[in-house]
Amino acid sequence: MASERVAYFVMESVVAPNGEYRALIAKEGVHGYYLTDWTWGKDLKVAEQIAAKKNLALGLDDKAAWKIVLSTMRPLGAEPKRRQARARLTR
Repeated sequence: MASERVAYFVMESVVAPNGEYRALIAKEGVHGYYLTDWTWGKDLKVAEQIAAKKNLALGLDDKAAWKIVLSTMRPLGAEPKRRQARARLTR
């Protein structure tokens, strides 16, 4: 069985009480994210760079890492339900 892929990321809205950005972990295909106790400073760009370095150590470039993060927004393989138009019958 293949191991589950994870990616590190930060969000502007997720900070510790001291104002530092919290490290988040996304697990591919799993809804939501995991909040860590790690903080990566008060500069968003620096925190993003740290996440990118962590992801590179996992063998993930930015595109692959964000693909994992995006996969957490809905179950993997699940398509959003589309509203079907009702057919109108006329005589």
